[in-house]
Amino acid sequence: MKLIGVLGGTSWPSTLLLYRRFNELVQDRLGHPHSARLLLYSIEHHAIKSRYHHGWDEIPALLKREAEELLSRRPDCWMIANNTLHRAYDMIAGELSAHVPFFHAVRLTRARLVELGTKRVLLFGTKFTMEDGFFAKPLREAGLEVLVPEPEERDRIQAIQTRLASGEMNDESPRYFSGLLDRYHRSGCEAVITACTELPLVIDQGRTPLLLVDPLDLQARACTDFAKS
Repeated sequence: MKLIGVLGGTSWPSTLLLYRRFNELVQDRLGHPHSARLLLYSIEHHAIKSRYHHGWDEIPALLKREAEELLSRRPDCWMIANNTLHRAYDMIAGELSAHVPFFHAVRLTRARLVELGTKRVLLFGTKFTMEDGFFAKPLREAGLEVLVPEPEERDRIQAIQTRLASGEMNDESPRYFSGLLDRYHRSGCEAVITACTELPLVIDQGRTPLLLVDPLDLQARACTDFAKS
């Protein structure tokens, strides 16, 4: 297998989820005891995370430094295990010294939804991702109607995400999302995008009649397919 590079640690619970997903995908394809050939670079997230709301203009340079560190280890392909940081990636992509395939969460999500013929989708993520537009805009340009939750719902989702990112789990969060997803299904939504890497910890396909589109899973599948080719 080719070597997959992952920029992770943003947060550690979702990076663990991704590590497990990679190995499940490899064993599904190749059987036990095969495992994913990964180069996992787990960054210290505070410097970036603390600038999301005050100091965003400093984040692209910080991400570039971390990406160059990962790429210096010469992976054959790579991904960022964080949806929000794709906004910064788009600003530095042309400046990176190594040119190896990068599997982009937003582009993969758009391609999947277009392939499925989906018309009306719900976007979940961090409050920043839901409100900034960097994720929704490419989908809308592809002809999709993208809904974001109401302001108070965005606040609640952000509070849950913050707890999940710190490793805190409880039974209340899955119940909250089940009710919220049912409401949007009744309003005509066809799919929900879990555009925050922690949300698959509490949302799975068994909890909603909406089609669940997980960018982290799409990235893992694309990387695995490439690594096997």
